[in-house]
Amino acid sequence: MTPLAKRLLTAVVAIPSVLLVFWLCDRYRVDWGVCLFLSAVTMTAGWEYLGLVANLGIPLPKELFMFAIPAYLMLLVPWRGEYAIVLAAGVIYLIVFYSFSRRGAREGFFSSLAGIFGFFYLPVTIGFVYLLYKAGFPYIAHFLLIVWGYDSGAYFVGSLLGRHQLLPRISLAKTWEGVAGGLVLATVGAALLPAFWGEFFRWAPHIVALGVFVGAFCQLGDLFESLLKRAAGVKDTGHLFPGHGGMLDRVDGLLAAAPVYFFYLRYILGLI
Repeated sequence: MTPLAKRLLTAVVAIPSVLLVFWLCDRYRVDWGVCLFLSAVTMTAGWEYLGLVANLGIPLPKELFMFAIPAYLMLLVPWRGEYAIVLAAGVIYLIVFYSFSRRGAREGFFSSLAGIFGFFYLPVTIGFVYLLYKAGFPYIAHFLLIVWGYDSGAYFVGSLLGRHQLLPRISLAKTWEGVAGGLVLATVGAALLPAFWGEFFRWAPHIVALGVFVGAFCQLGDLFESLLKRAAGVKDTGHLFPGHGGMLDRVDGLLAAAPVYFFYLRYILGLI
């Protein structure tokens, strides 16, 4: 099977499955089910992140890090997430204490940075996906369609027409043509929110803005993960998804884009 066929087959299976999970949990208000699903995704990505920083010679407390991910996400359910904030503060202090107690000052400092960043990079940003789910299935589906639209447009347009490299020092595969294709398809995805259809031309500037902003942050998230992989000396973070790589390879853009989408819909448009 060709890499493209593997990529398409994975997408055909994964996309409806993810949407079905969110729809069922929204339909029957099973909030803890979404948190369990997000915990599984984030713990897998977290394990891959631990592998990356280990390749860089930075040890992290694996047990604490992996426990904190589902604990944080599950604590988003009750009391509007206040307990999750308390847990986050506690985890940060424990990571710093562990890092400096097990290593010297310099190594402890870098280990603390890697641990604190990893906690915000993974469960905290994924927490915005849960907040979008709480806003209603149309919004989480809309967000995912924009992200998947950007990924698909960037991949296929870049593969077929890509000539001008975006940032060759970070990734040789990214091209300006791919970015343009991704932004176009992300904007198409942004137009699919039913709330926009009644007065489409009134919402048109915001549709374009959503497509561009969310798509741009998807690309930034992808480039950032490419930097991590290049520093760690690996091509992919894993082999979980044929043709796609590991879990972190699949959610890198989503991690960067989720807070942007949430902020825009809540504070600019006031829809959620």
